[in-house]
Amino acid sequence: MVAKGFDDQTHKHFGRYKEDYVDLHDFLAGERRIKEQGDRYTPRLEGHRNKPESTYNTYKAFGILYNALHRTRQGLKGAILRKPVDILFPESQKAILDDIMLNGASFGDLARMACDDVLGYGRYGVLVDIDEDEDPYVATYNALSILNWPEIVKAGAPQKIKLAEKIEIPDPDEPGKLKEIQQIRQLELDDKGKYLVTLLREVDGEWVAFQDVENPNPRMPTYKGVRLDYIPFTFFGATSNVPNPSRPPLLDLLYLVKGHWRLTVAYQYGVNFAGLPTPWFAGFVHEDGSTAPLGPGVAYFADDPGATCGFLQTGGEGLASMEHALDRLEGQMAIVGARLLEEQRAGVEAAETVRLRSSGDSATLADIAGNIEHGLTQVLRNIGFWLGIGEKEAQVSVNKDFTSVKASPQDITAWVQALQGGAMSLETFLWNMEQGEMIQPGRTVEDEMDAIAEDKLKAARETPGLQKLAGQFLTQ
Repeated sequence: MVAKGFDDQTHKHFGRYKEDYVDLHDFLAGERRIKEQGDRYTPRLEGHRNKPESTYNTYKAFGILYNALHRTRQGLKGAILRKPVDILFPESQKAILDDIMLNGASFGDLARMACDDVLGYGRYGVLVDIDEDEDPYVATYNALSILNWPEIVKAGAPQKIKLAEKIEIPDPDEPGKLKEIQQIRQLELDDKGKYLVTLLREVDGEWVAFQDVENPNPRMPTYKGVRLDYIPFTFFGATSNVPNPSRPPLLDLLYLVKGHWRLTVAYQYGVNFAGLPTPWFAGFVHEDGSTAPLGPGVAYFADDPGATCGFLQTGGEGLASMEHALDRLEGQMAIVGARLLEEQRAGVEAAETVRLRSSGDSATLADIAGNIEHGLTQVLRNIGFWLGIGEKEAQVSVNKDFTSVKASPQDITAWVQALQGGAMSLETFLWNMEQGEMIQPGRTVEDEMDAIAEDKLKAARETPGLQKLAGQFLTQ
């Protein structure tokens, strides 16, 4: 198999968000990364043309990144992971999820990485494969690593996925050392509808299926001697989990952050010049005719009665307009960033007010959380396939309640009164306490009821007078 050129390996829509993915990656990485990219994000001023590079570097160094993009993603991820991811999997096999990735990361780590990439880029991919011991493991692919994908996913339609990878191999020029190379992992269903894996490497400008003396290439994975009839790769997206890429959910915020960065570099540079006065002298002659020291302990004498001195200083009127523009951009970023960057409102708001105010933002986040949930469930089922676990035994549930509103004292009082008056059962009372986040995380209603019974039994043992009461409670 021979394929010419790297571009020939990519889908016709691969370039749709390619540059956006690069920009998102750089701004999520932070200020140092942005400055390293030079003109891509920090345009040169006309005064930098035909000047030493140090002039431009000095200008660029004044920039301070207002990284609303990173903080917004962290806030959205925190909302999704506010409650632990619930994983249904047979207890006898659950230990394998503790280090399901080759680098030792767990399935819980995979959930966090999926949140990062789907929120940040709107795209993520997870492949489940088996190692030399036939134990399943997970490999992940970011948006730029998913080069090609099928248009339609259904029986009978051509299925081919191409994934970019970087690996280390022995360096033939320096024995004992490793060098990093790029390879392409091609996943497909052959003409018989069976799963086939081919590794491609570039040789003389062509991508070829190289020969590996230790491992077959192509490889035909099997389960109990039977070849697979599907590709165990899961696409994650922001709007849906189909192979075609979703629009990055924070793309509009990225555009605002890029504009804010360009403006803040110019603003900070201008503040430096407007705020640092320059001394001037007239009618004074210094010994070397060019420089004059400043500071305490220095005195100047002149024979010219008209000699004078002062400081040059700009009023910085233009900076006020730039500052106003920066404030406006930050306000827009707060809105686009799901209000996570706005200052908290003063005073106390009712729980329902908080929910209504955030409901418009939570709708999109709920869609993303749902896609992450479905994607992780599919990954878990692909893992279970290699272990002989049925689909109904593998399920992932992700939190979709993004507002953390604890029960108020008035709520608790009303619940207690209803419980005491017989208008509410103990189970419903505890359920309300759980929803109001007054019961410790991870504890079910049943756990709490058992703990209450245990506490009453313990108290009865320590206090003889309560033995009769405890006995009545435990027999109900």
